[in-house]
Amino acid sequence: MRFFCSLAFLLSISWSGEGTAQEKESAHDIVYQGLADMTVARDEVLKRYALMVQGESQVFYSDKVKGRPPVRIFRIYRLKARSSAKDLEYSAHGRVIGIGESNQPFEFQTWTELFTCGGKTEGRNGAASARGYMMKEKDISTREFVKKNALSAVNFDAFDDLVLHPMFLQNPMEQFGWIEQVFLREGELIEAQRVVQGEIHSKWRSKHHTLDFEIEMWQSKACDYMPVRLTYKSKIPNMPNLFGNTEISWKKNDSGKLLPHVLKAASGSPFDLTQEQHHWVFNWRVGKQVPNEFFDCESKDFRLQFTPLFEFYFDTYAKPGGRLTGSQWKTPQEILSDSDPK
Repeated sequence: MRFFCSLAFLLSISWSGEGTAQEKESAHDIVYQGLADMTVARDEVLKRYALMVQGESQVFYSDKVKGRPPVRIFRIYRLKARSSAKDLEYSAHGRVIGIGESNQPFEFQTWTELFTCGGKTEGRNGAASARGYMMKEKDISTREFVKKNALSAVNFDAFDDLVLHPMFLQNPMEQFGWIEQVFLREGELIEAQRVVQGEIHSKWRSKHHTLDFEIEMWQSKACDYMPVRLTYKSKIPNMPNLFGNTEISWKKNDSGKLLPHVLKAASGSPFDLTQEQHHWVFNWRVGKQVPNEFFDCESKDFRLQFTPLFEFYFDTYAKPGGRLTGSQWKTPQEILSDSDPK
């Protein structure tokens, strides 16, 4: 039986009272220890892993925004892989382009990829075609290569992004190490208390450049005090509606490691023109679950390394037939239903 922990205990949450000084100190210690444990798990897992994220992101537009439908739904994929031993790192962002979103009479996948291994950096952006990876020139930096070829959509940090304000889920900048930045260095822990069933609720104030938030965080005893819920309240004078709400459920995969499993997040925007909602499902392979042959520096299409691990097929291009259609996109609910033990 697989182990799940989530937010169910929060539905009837209540304060346990003032408590003793020793209890308050203990709660503070648990808050910091849970965050430290999260960074340790991150650093260990990300040495050798493959991750496939599937889900949807919705953008709701204010009446002030002209020429847009009231809501847009983005059917998305994210791929991440790394082997520190082989100095290999791969990141990709995929999206399903529906009928009516392009001049094509059919749906198709479009991908942005960045692939680094053995001292070379390659990338690609677009739908399946006969075009291979572009090689980074020796006289430019990786950052310049990413900017020049519009590859920044690949950036996603599978631990750090979960506890930041949800607007950073779409941020083209890397956020690795921001758990420490926001909570362990810059953030001020205002208070922490035990709530029902020994769970911990903490309040923070975080300021970074022009950003200023009051943060509330809940950490679950059932999840080894990993964060399971966060709320961000904007204290920026001209951006009162820049809210953020996040729920994270955790699951032990077959390796025995407790890993992020489902993310639900919602956020406002700086000038109250949009609101975003995200519902993503994480599927991990870590350590020895990833075979050595997966980390192939000579791969001409690294997406295909994920197919045997995750039983997912990607749009590809082959002569003389042209485009070959990959697996059909599934809703997060369908993915979770398929993975539930029968």
